[in-house]
Amino acid sequence: HRTLILPQLAAPGVSAHVAAQQTGFRVIYGPVRAADIPRFIQNGLKADKQMRTVTFTLKERLAVMPVELVQSWKIALGALILHAVARLFAGDIFDRSALISFLPFPGIIIIGAFFVPALLPFIPGRPFVLKGWLVGLAATIIFLAVVSFPPLASISYLLLLPPVAAYLALNFTGASTYTSLSGVQKEIRLATPVMIASAGLG
Repeated sequence: HRTLILPQLAAPGVSAHVAAQQTGFRVIYGPVRAADIPRFIQNGLKADKQMRTVTFTLKERLAVMPVELVQSWKIALGALILHAVARLFAGDIFDRSALISFLPFPGIIIIGAFFVPALLPFIPGRPFVLKGWLVGLAATIIFLAVVSFPPLASISYLLLLPPVAAYLALNFTGASTYTSLSGVQKEIRLATPVMIASAGLG
């Protein structure tokens, strides 16, 4: 046979007539997901409503979480190094209090990579960066309510931690089913300077 069945989510940039001209293969746009292709074939190359429906369930949202966590360990490592260097220059030792003051950094990565996708439908606002910032701010406030820090340190956390969660949430736009390229580009253009300024002040 010279027929290609392409799942729709995997072939947004494939032009059927160009593929036919260049390869001789006839392209059939199949179901949304590759997992439904066997059922699509059994159904006589016809997709039912379920095959055409794009979902974004909790399980699907959390599927990318391990990727974000693996990619974000460098952020936590960099924060640990900067934290240790800052304490050394201040004449402090890296003791238990230093460890407690560092915990928010890996914590906010988990917040941004896990809780934002998990709670996505329930977080106010449409922009992902805003959703991430709101969750990051809420988590930071809760942390500061539980663990007491000097006022300047608290302000630093409030400026530094929410942008990390916002950045991780912004990364998640590429895995969503309803964000547009122009919308994501606008979000990046507007949010990036604000995140950098906030983190820099922190």
